[in-house]
Amino acid sequence: MARKVLICLILTVFCLAATGFCQPKEYGLGLVVIEPTGLTGKAWLNRRAALDAAIGWSAKRGHFLHIHVDYLFYRSSFHSDTRVDFSLYIGAGGKIIFQDNDNAWLRFPLGIDFLAKTSPLNIFFEVVPTSNFSRLDLLGAIGIRYTFRR
Repeated sequence: MARKVLICLILTVFCLAATGFCQPKEYGLGLVVIEPTGLTGKAWLNRRAALDAAIGWSAKRGHFLHIHVDYLFYRSSFHSDTRVDFSLYIGAGGKIIFQDNDNAWLRFPLGIDFLAKTSPLNIFFEVVPTSNFSRLDLLGAIGIRYTFRR
C-alpha cells in the first residue's frame, strides 16, 4: 500500500515540476462528470503538452473523494478551422481515492479536446484506463472548462 502511494506521489511531483520549465499561456477551470464528478483545471504548457487535474467524488460505490493529476501529450490537431480546434491527447498520471484500501492508482487518459477559438470554452471527452497494480479499470469523463488566455 505504501509503495502505491509513493509511486502516485512521485508521478504527481513529476507533473507539477513540469510546469516550472515553461510559462503556461492558457489555463482552464470548469466542471467534470462521471469519474470524478467535481472541479477540473488544466494548464497548457505549450502546443504539445498540458497539465490536467481534478478533485471530486468518485463514481465508485461509496462516492469517495477523488484527486488526480495527469501530464497530457497532444497530437497535432486533426481538424482545425476558424471556429474550433479538435485535438487528440494521451497522458499519464496518478489518482488517489480516499477510502480504506486500494486508494492509489495510475491513470492513462486518452481523449479528445474541443477548443473554441471564438469563445473561451474547452470541452473534452476522455477514456481512462487505470491500474492499482492488482486490478485494471476502464473509466471515463466528460467536462467543460472556461479558458483564461494571457
